[in-house]
Amino acid sequence: MKIQRISCTQFAGIRDKDIALSDGLNVIYGKNESGKSTLVNLLSRTLFQNARIDGRKDKEFRELYFPGMRKDGSVAGDFADGKISFTTEKGVYTLAKEWGQEARCTLSTPEGVIRDPQKIDAALQEVLLYGAGVYGEMLFSSQRNTALALETLLDRTKKTEAKQEIADAVTRAFAESDGISLDVIEEAIQRKIEEIAGKHWDIEQGAPLRKAGAGRWTKELGKILTAYYQREDAQSVLAEIRHLEGAVDLAVAEYVRQNEEASAAEKAYEDFQRFAGLLQAQQERKKAIARINGELAKYKEAAERWPRMVTGLEQSKRLKRQRDNRALWDQYVAVKAIAEEKQQLEKDLGAKPCPTAEEVQAVKSAQRKLAYGENQLCGMNMQAAVQMFAGQQMVITSLCTGEKLELTEGSATIREAVRLEIPDVMVMELAPVNVDIKSVEMQIAEAKATINDVLTKYQAATVEELEDSVKNAASVSAKLDVTITRLNGALGTISFAELETAAKNIGEPIMEKAAIEQEIYRLLGDKDLDNTIVATETRLGEYGNQYDSQEALQEKIREAQEELAKVQEDVTAGEMIPAAFREVVNAQQHLTLLKEDLTAKRQRREAALTARTEAISRLEHYQENISGDAVANLENAERNFQEQQNLLGCWLHIAEVFARQKETLANNPMEDIADSFAGYLEVISGGQIASEFPDGDKLAMEIYSDNRVLDYGKLSEGTKETVSLAFRLAVLDHLFPQGGVIVFDDPFANMDKERQAAAWHLVEACAQRHQVIFFTCKEEYPQNLAAKIIQM
Repeated sequence: MKIQRISCTQFAGIRDKDIALSDGLNVIYGKNESGKSTLVNLLSRTLFQNARIDGRKDKEFRELYFPGMRKDGSVAGDFADGKISFTTEKGVYTLAKEWGQEARCTLSTPEGVIRDPQKIDAALQEVLLYGAGVYGEMLFSSQRNTALALETLLDRTKKTEAKQEIADAVTRAFAESDGISLDVIEEAIQRKIEEIAGKHWDIEQGAPLRKAGAGRWTKELGKILTAYYQREDAQSVLAEIRHLEGAVDLAVAEYVRQNEEASAAEKAYEDFQRFAGLLQAQQERKKAIARINGELAKYKEAAERWPRMVTGLEQSKRLKRQRDNRALWDQYVAVKAIAEEKQQLEKDLGAKPCPTAEEVQAVKSAQRKLAYGENQLCGMNMQAAVQMFAGQQMVITSLCTGEKLELTEGSATIREAVRLEIPDVMVMELAPVNVDIKSVEMQIAEAKATINDVLTKYQAATVEELEDSVKNAASVSAKLDVTITRLNGALGTISFAELETAAKNIGEPIMEKAAIEQEIYRLLGDKDLDNTIVATETRLGEYGNQYDSQEALQEKIREAQEELAKVQEDVTAGEMIPAAFREVVNAQQHLTLLKEDLTAKRQRREAALTARTEAISRLEHYQENISGDAVANLENAERNFQEQQNLLGCWLHIAEVFARQKETLANNPMEDIADSFAGYLEVISGGQIASEFPDGDKLAMEIYSDNRVLDYGKLSEGTKETVSLAFRLAVLDHLFPQGGVIVFDDPFANMDKERQAAAWHLVEACAQRHQVIFFTCKEEYPQNLAAKIIQM
C-alpha cells in the first residue's frame, strides 16, 4: 500500500489540511505544536476508528480529536473528519470518514463506491492485510505510541494488539508472554474459531447451516450465530414496527378517502332528490320525442327507398334474365361441341376392325411353336459331296423353311433337316437324331396357318401391328368414355334435345357475359344479384303490408311531424332542471342507486374508522412491549454481528497463515525478523547494541549493551529510539517484502550524531523499497535528504 493524499476539514487542532504524498521519502516539516503527531493519528484513526462513536467506549477519542471549547466559551466545531487516498495492486482507494452527530463513511474502490460500514471494513481488511495494532503501533506510530510499543515489546508481561498481530504474522501460533508449544497454539486457534462459529455456522456461505425442518438452532450456537439471531430479532422487531406504521398510514389514508367519498355521496343524493319528480316527467316527454323521431325516421327512409327499390328491382330482373339467357346459350354451345367430339370418336372406333386380346395371344403362341419346330430341325453341321452320273440332278430342300440349298461344285453345307431328291429316282430326308420330321412339319404348318389367318384378317404384317391396333382402340375407347362423362356433366338433368330447343327459343338479343357482369356491378357493386332480387321483393312486400301504398306512407309522415311539434313545445317549458341531471334516463332508478351508493359508502367509512383505530392500537400495544429504540437496537445488533464476522475472518486468516507457515518456517519462526532487527541495530549503534529472541516461537526480545542484558527502564532515550527504529524497519521488511508504507515522528530526537547519520542512511535505503513519511521539527533534516519536502 502507498498513500497518495491525507486531508481533513478539522481533526483535533488541525484545520483544512490537504497533503499530497509521493512514493519514496516524504519529509513533513513543522515546528512543535504544528500538528505533526496529530496528522499521524489522523492517518491511523481514519483507517481504523469506527465512524459511529460509542459514548463510553470512544470517550477518549472524542476528548482528544473533536474540536474543543474556545477561551470565550464558544464551540469550535461539532465533528471531526479525515480522508485518505492510497494505492494497492488492485488500484486506487479513497476512504472518507466523519465522526459526529451523524456518522458518515464512504470507500471509493476501483469497482465502485461503498457506504455500508460492514462492507467497508471487509474491503479494508482485504487490502490492508493487517489490523489497527500493526499500523497504529508499528507502521503509523506517533512519538507516544512508539515508546509504548517498545516498552510492551521488551516487557514480556504486557500484551498489545500490535504485538499479537505481528507474532501471528511471523510465527506459527500466538506468542504468549511466557511461550507455549505450536501444537497447543494450533488447538487454541481452532477453539477460538469454534467459540465464534459454533457447530451450525456455514463459514463459506456466511449463514447458518440448513436445519432439517423449520426453526432455529438452539444449542452450540457460537457467538456469530447468536449475534446473527439477535440481528434477525432486531430486524424482525423493526420490520414489524415499520409494517404497523405503514398499516396505520394506510388506514388513515383509507379513512380520509372513504370520508370524502361518503360526503360526496350525501351531497349527490340530496341534490338529485330535489329534481327527481320534475326530471321524471321531462324524461317521459323525451321518450315520446325519441319514439316519434324513430318512427318519423323510419317513415322517411321507407318513402325515400320505396320508389328506388321498385326501379332497382326491374333493372335487376332484366339483368338476371340476360345472365340466364347467356348461360343457357353458352351451355348449348359447349354441349354441342362435346356431342360432336363424341360422334367423331365413335366413328373412329368403328372404322377399322380390331383384334381381340385372345387373337393376339394365339399369334404369339403360334410364333413360339414355329420357333420351337424350326429349332428341332436345326442343329446339324454336315458337308455333303455329291457326284451325279448320267446327267441326273439332285435337289436339296430345307424341311424347316422349304427353301432349296445350292450345290456348288458338287458340295453343300447342311445345318438343318433337308430333303434330298433325285427326280424319278429317289427321295431321302436327313434330320437330327430323335426328331419326328412329320410331326414337326405338321406343327410348323399349323403355326404358320394360325399366324397367317390372323394377320390376313386384320391386314397386318406383324404381331406388333396387331398390338398397336389394340392399343389405339383402347385409347379411343378411353377418350370416348371421358367425352361421354363430360357430356353428361355439361347437360346435367336436361337432355340435349331439350337444351337445344330452349336455346333456339330465346326471344331477345343475347348480351356478352362481360357486358352483363359490368352492368350488374354498376348497379349492385359486390352484392349478389339473386339475393338482391329476393331481398328487394321481400322488403317491398313488407312496405306494402305496413303502409298499403306510397301515398298512405306520406300521410303517416305528416301526422308524425304534427305530433312531434306538440311534444317539443311541452319539453321546452320544463328546462328548469340542471344540465347535470338532464342526461339521466330513469330518475327513480337513479335516485335508488344514489341511495344505495350512499348507504354503502357510509358503511365503508365506518369500517375505515374502525380499521384506523385498530391499526393505531396495534402499533401502540407493540411499542409498549419492546424495550429501547428499535433502530438503535438493530444498529447495535448489526455492529455486533459484523464484529463477530470480522473476528471470525481474522481468526480464519490466522489459521490459514498458521497452517501455511507451519509447513515452511524453520525451528525458529522469529529468525527472519530477528536477523533483520539485529542487522539494523548493528548499523545504527555501530555494534554497541545487540538483540536476541530467546524463544523462537514468540515475540519477546532481549537487548544487550556490551554483553549486559538491559530492561526497558535502564535504556537511555537514544537507545530506545535506536531499538524502536531498528525493530520497526525489520517489521516493515517482513510484513511487506514487496513494499509498504511507514511513518516516523521525529525518531532521531535523542540519538547522537553518529547514530543519526547511520539512521538516516537506513531511512533513505528503506525509501528505495517502501514509502516513508517522515515528520520532523528540525530544519537540518529537510536540507540533508533527497526527498519531497512538505511544510506544515
